[in-house]
Amino acid sequence: MEAKRTVVPRRRRLPISAGLSSLLLLVLGIAAWSAAGAGIQPPRKAAYQPPVRAYQGRYATARDIPVLVYHEMNNGCRPSAPVCRSADPESASTAQFTAEMGYLVRAGYHSVTMTQYLAWLADGKTLLPLKPVLITADNGIFGFLNGAQEILARDGFTAVAALVTGFADAAGGHCQARTGTLAVQPGCPEANRYWDATWTQLRDLDPHVWQFILEAGQSGHYVQDYDTGCRVFDTCMIPGETAGQYEARVAAELGGGLAVLARELPGQSVSAAWVVPYSDLGYRRCRQSDCTPQPSTGPRGWLVSYAASRFSAVFVEDAGRNGVRHERFRFDVNGRDTLAYFRTALTGFTRAGDFNRKR
Repeated sequence: MEAKRTVVPRRRRLPISAGLSSLLLLVLGIAAWSAAGAGIQPPRKAAYQPPVRAYQGRYATARDIPVLVYHEMNNGCRPSAPVCRSADPESASTAQFTAEMGYLVRAGYHSVTMTQYLAWLADGKTLLPLKPVLITADNGIFGFLNGAQEILARDGFTAVAALVTGFADAAGGHCQARTGTLAVQPGCPEANRYWDATWTQLRDLDPHVWQFILEAGQSGHYVQDYDTGCRVFDTCMIPGETAGQYEARVAAELGGGLAVLARELPGQSVSAAWVVPYSDLGYRRCRQSDCTPQPSTGPRGWLVSYAASRFSAVFVEDAGRNGVRHERFRFDVNGRDTLAYFRTALTGFTRAGDFNRKR
């Protein structure tokens, strides 16, 4: 896909330090616009990709399984860039992703599926490939899923795509009706077309590579505009909403999303894992500096308890939460990370026990 301009979807732009962030993103955006040189075109259907080679090595028990998360590819940088210095820090370049997967191969890592990961959580004696790693991708962005597929297949890796059903619907031009006077999918479908994968494109991805889990249902990852101080659908109450109504709405959002995944991707989706949108379960502190908690107005502690009761793995990006209830830490691989940083961070998190089955 040829890119003429940097595309930074509004849904991922939550206000943290609004004035400073806006100025910084403006400066970086101008630079990335100049560097990228072309605009987003309608995505082509994924070409045939070879199946992943079967693992031929020994199996053993594992003390920990590192979990990586990616988002976008070549959004505001050249595919050949060794580091993607885009206005959107979530984007890696093709070369960058290739180098990171190459490092995993050289270091002796072997990927596991979400099914294997959940089995390991349930029973630590589960036999797995040596040096297991779980590779994930958020939001269902077509450019990444399609662009990473050949690299993953060539290196013998599987991966898990966490999907937002509302994004896939909108990519096909279908938007949810308003909730009373509120638009609960701001920007739909313009923000999703030619960006997020449609259901057809998701079904066309190589099933030897990709497995699917839920990130959000119809509205759970759109940045809401009904409360400028609290804009996350799963943790923020709609004005006038009671605690009971909030809890019913969030439960319906997640339950509905799981039902859509099962219907649209039969046999390819796993229902026991959830990627928390914006890594926000309603708590306000993170251990490491790159994890930014969001405001929450929902009933205190309810979402944490509900997630633990509904899912066997609840993925967040706060290393300090790994093993709390069913929460599991993921290393968010940033587009501005060098390969040296990637190696150091992965090693550091692992040695600290941040991917342990139990803390």
